[in-house]
Amino acid sequence: MSHTWLTITLGISNLEKTNVMGLSMPGRVESEGRAFSYSSLPAGDPTDPVAATSFIRRPFGWTRWDTAEFGNGRLVAFISALLAGAVVTNLIWLPFSTVYLNRSIWFDVAMAMPMALLWMLLGTMRLQLRKTPFSYRDMVSDFAGRIQALAMALTALTLFSLVLLLVSYLATATSRPLLDNYLAAGDASLGFDWVAYVRLLNAYPSIDHVLSMAYSSLSIQLLLLPAILALTARTDRLEEFVAHYGVAGCLTCLVMMAVPAAGAFDFYRPSPDILSSFSSGASTRHLGQLHALRTLKPFLLEHAEGLVTFPSFHAALAAIFAYSTRGIRYISLPVYALNAIMILATIPEGGHYLVDVLGGLAVAAVAIQFVRWIAVPAVEFGRRSTLARPTTGSRHARNTGALGLVCASRVWRRGDLK
Repeated sequence: MSHTWLTITLGISNLEKTNVMGLSMPGRVESEGRAFSYSSLPAGDPTDPVAATSFIRRPFGWTRWDTAEFGNGRLVAFISALLAGAVVTNLIWLPFSTVYLNRSIWFDVAMAMPMALLWMLLGTMRLQLRKTPFSYRDMVSDFAGRIQALAMALTALTLFSLVLLLVSYLATATSRPLLDNYLAAGDASLGFDWVAYVRLLNAYPSIDHVLSMAYSSLSIQLLLLPAILALTARTDRLEEFVAHYGVAGCLTCLVMMAVPAAGAFDFYRPSPDILSSFSSGASTRHLGQLHALRTLKPFLLEHAEGLVTFPSFHAALAAIFAYSTRGIRYISLPVYALNAIMILATIPEGGHYLVDVLGGLAVAAVAIQFVRWIAVPAVEFGRRSTLARPTTGSRHARNTGALGLVCASRVWRRGDLK
């Protein structure tokens, strides 16, 4: 045992007053201006100085490398139940619909399998690491845990996307009248002129190019954001993001069933001269499939398109992306700016009404609040996860991502955290 560790252990003589590396004992952990209860610590008596501070030896923001990756059990269970419920809904609904699936759909489903397999392999490896002590065991296990969390998140996001996309097709196959006139009336009541807005943007091709890139960034953000959260050891935030995505997607599908619409391009049918600067067919590709589904004739789903008009799922995800990066140094501000532009782009690029955008933002707000309620008591309102936030070095590792692994390895060599 290093001299540093011995000094820390022996130096805790008054549990009521001593503060060591961010610990205020007994019963509370002080970190980043917030207090957390010891009730969430995985093992040990909180009045025992060694047990209470043992998590200092587990860097990068996790309490113990063999338990912390499971994060908020309530949230994980909710995500699993929500995904299972969406799958069951499709299985029950599909035989009674006019939608038929092409065999190629199973290739899309299989895309999630490598990530699930990677998650299982990394879990097996980490179990074996418990029995194989070596100098860098904790660092290797920690990095593997981050990749494991990323693999699980990408698996869930892929499955949610496929399942909810199918729900949107099943919901579109209806003979109910379209309600675009009500959505357009909603825009008018807000004083918003859709055609004038698109004509104004069309006069500035450079702005249109920026809007098009921001609108197309959704799929890239769906990959990069989970990677950032996982590699910076924000497992609780990653689970929260997956839950937000699932809840927002389900709410969007429920609302679109009640408010079927084709979109502003189909309703206003603007002349080509006011669309010359926008990406070709970006907002009209879905119309052929949408009207074919509404004939209630057999429809073979081979190539999927986004069919949702109200509420805007792009707007909902833009708000969720921004919320998920709150407080992350060097990341949050660029994400805020990008998604603010994406929200503006949903009208000309996505063919949405203004009320679609407002509806999407409302869906995001409901999803965020609902997930916070589900996560209680593991995550208190207005606070971060009760997983202990250990040392200053760990917070640096969270802020710097992979670079923190290299820096922390030097600390281990000195024996400070060994």
